[in-house]
Amino acid sequence: MDTMGQNRTVIVTSGKSRVAYNIVRSLGRRGCRVFVGDVESGAMSAASRYAQGSFVYPSPFSAPVDFKECLLRKIKELEAEVLIPVLEETFLVAQYREELAHHVKLVVPEYDQILDAHNKDSWGSLADELDIPHPRAFAVTTLQANTALCHELRFPVLLKPKQGGGGWAIQEVTSVQELQGLLATESNGEHSWDRFFVQEKIDGETHCVATLFCKGELRGMVAYRQLREYPVPFGQAVMRQSIRSEQAEGNIQKLLGAMKWHGVCQADFVVDSASGIPFLIDINPRFWGSVAQAIASGVDFPWLLYQIAHDGDVESVTNFATGVKSRWIGGDLRAFLPLLGQSPDKIKFLRDFFSVTNWQVYRDDFEFQDPLPFFSWVAYSVRCAVKRRFADGPAADRLQGVWE
Repeated sequence: MDTMGQNRTVIVTSGKSRVAYNIVRSLGRRGCRVFVGDVESGAMSAASRYAQGSFVYPSPFSAPVDFKECLLRKIKELEAEVLIPVLEETFLVAQYREELAHHVKLVVPEYDQILDAHNKDSWGSLADELDIPHPRAFAVTTLQANTALCHELRFPVLLKPKQGGGGWAIQEVTSVQELQGLLATESNGEHSWDRFFVQEKIDGETHCVATLFCKGELRGMVAYRQLREYPVPFGQAVMRQSIRSEQAEGNIQKLLGAMKWHGVCQADFVVDSASGIPFLIDINPRFWGSVAQAIASGVDFPWLLYQIAHDGDVESVTNFATGVKSRWIGGDLRAFLPLLGQSPDKIKFLRDFFSVTNWQVYRDDFEFQDPLPFFSWVAYSVRCAVKRRFADGPAADRLQGVWE
């Protein structure tokens, strides 16, 4: 569909994230006027040559109404045509979707759908109806109320937050006794137990499937496997490779089609090493950390989503190049020491890590024609490290929100 000749002004949120940077880079290359918002100044995406400007908004978690009002002001001030929320502020945008839609075009699911997908202990019933394999899971509060259920689990298990991403707070538990000991405590550190659930661990390779839907119809899809991750061992992919994972692709398409999904969504599967069956373990009802992998593989999700927002629909793109690698440089550097320490063949690991070929792949956070965002991220990371070292700062803003 033809989107040329229009104003093509876009607002992108969570500007300090590399996810937003890839959206800004994609749309800026295609001639869109992209403005970046974030809760802090100095966002890496704001330093990009592809960004036209930036602004600071109130926290969507601690000041949701102020966040929404700030967006409305900026939409009017910048005459923005399309709003693209990136991380968990997407959920708040979904709550205010009807009000915002009077002033800007956007593609997000209904809020109730987001909760069904995002709460990692709640989509199991629909998966069961559709015969989609997934590990057994119980809310921590359910296990506390009925400790006998702990003996029905297959160990090891993973203690995971119901909401939140990036591998934070995931803990492996190896026995019934260890699990019951944890459940006997009042909370998990600074977080209440009602934020957590327990999921049986599946051993195998992680396959991820990223999708875009328009009113329940598939419009974009890419599958890839995680080669390295950070934090180690339960974090985001820092090195990936596109693959076909037909059973996983079919299962997430079936689930999201049944939900009449509208927008982007990414799902993680673990392919059981014994049976070869992909088990659905996680759903991200928003843009995900490895959006760069999709772009590198030939499916430009930000541009496809823009076209759906602007034109109402877009032709489906589900064929993608396999064997394509992408890399999050910053995350891979952070993961270097722990990955080296656990590698059984350190020489082979070092050769692979420093391979010229692997440094020439599509990069999430650096390109020679647009270097400032990467160094802006480095400066931001140093500031955060200093604050953690010398002051007790609050948890990451997005991890403070609880969506209900």
